Amino acid sequence: MDDSDKDSELTDGGDSLGESISEHSDEPLSMYPSIPDGEESQIDYSDIGFREEEAPTVFQDPYAAEYPVSPIEVDPTSSAVAYPRDLPPWYEDEYYDDREWERLPPRLNTALRFAIFASVIIIIGFLTYNFVRGWVDEQLDPPGEPGAELVIEIPQGATTDDIARILAENDVVANSTVFRYYLRFKNASDFQAGEYAFQINSAVWDARESLERGPIEVIEERFFVTIPEGLTLKEMKNILLQQVSSFDPNELELAINSSQIPAVLGDEWLGLIREGIYFPETYDVAEDSLEDEQSFVNRMVAQFDVVANEVALAELSVPLGLNPYQVLIVASLIEEEAKIEGDRGKIARVIYNRLDLGMPLGIDATIVYALEGDRELSQSDLEVDSPYNTRIYAGLPPSPIAAPGKLSLEAALNPAVGDWLYYVRTDEFGPGSHTFATTNQEFQQAVLICIEKDLGCG
Repeated sequence: MDDSDKDSELTDGGDSLGESISEHSDEPLSMYPSIPDGEESQIDYSDIGFREEEAPTVFQDPYAAEYPVSPIEVDPTSSAVAYPRDLPPWYEDEYYDDREWERLPPRLNTALRFAIFASVIIIIGFLTYNFVRGWVDEQLDPPGEPGAELVIEIPQGATTDDIARILAENDVVANSTVFRYYLRFKNASDFQAGEYAFQINSAVWDARESLERGPIEVIEERFFVTIPEGLTLKEMKNILLQQVSSFDPNELELAINSSQIPAVLGDEWLGLIREGIYFPETYDVAEDSLEDEQSFVNRMVAQFDVVANEVALAELSVPLGLNPYQVLIVASLIEEEAKIEGDRGKIARVIYNRLDLGMPLGIDATIVYALEGDRELSQSDLEVDSPYNTRIYAGLPPSPIAAPGKLSLEAALNPAVGDWLYYVRTDEFGPGSHTFATTNQEFQQAVLICIEKDLGCG
């Protein structure tokens, strides 16, 4: 029977079945015979046969022959998961994609791996060594220069560890542990108790040297007396009595009147006023000198000689056509007039230019000195008849009007170059600065600025 015959038979059967269904369409369909109403079921089930269950169909893989799967040998003692060595292309697994597999590069040979490992170890060791060495060097000799000197007391019975700790706490050495081991390495110990002089930020060998020199000699307590520049002799005496309470006013006055004269001035100046010859400085006074007024006054005169020699007062006075005492007078005028360092040489030049022309100096500080006061001058003050009134009398005043410092002495000996004849404070070049002028017209314009700024010209 061919396929066409089967189709026709199926079609015919289908038509008969359709007709049968249509004929009994009012009756329910059932796989069991119908039983009339009121009758018991007499169906014999013995004639009903059951079809024997067919065996399941075994699936035959069409690719099995073309892509054989190697058997997997599993070690029963191993906990590792076994995976197939070769998977066919039809195998699909969400965790597997053979396209993502990459071939790993071959492992380096043992010799090369060892060489790389050894190189890394050597580099790390070298860097570590350099770091540690640099740190130790900084602890032995800290960067920078040694700082201020200080005196530290090493107590009785102090051990090497105690000394290292004390010096580290006072910033003499950088590290107490390093200094302690350094002393032990040098077999340095048994240092004496006492006061030692050290410097801050010292190298360990410098600190050891100071310890090996032994304690310093204890200097007796000393006092410091400061005499500022620009003080008159009267003001200087008051400062001394204030700072050294053990000085007696009468004894101090007697010491000044009988004091020696600076050698640079010569014996011919013994009869002159002793103003300006006591050099302004900070003096340290030993305890045993606190009641010796004469010794202290002579010391101030000696200091003037020291500074005079430093600035070559005797030698440089000659080219100026003045003697050392006259230069001292000029220096005292500069000390009182100059407020900033840059003006000192210019003020000296104005003084010398006016002296050369025979003009009055017109320095009001000399009038203040004559009146023995520090105040604003009135019109009547400006007309006072005194040899110190440089508005009226030409030339230098009879004596210094204050004690000049070293800078003013240098300016008097080395005046600036210029043809100025006038100066007035204007603060145009900084607080206390002066404007210098050659003509009276320029000077009057500068005076207006001084008046406008209320700098004492009105």
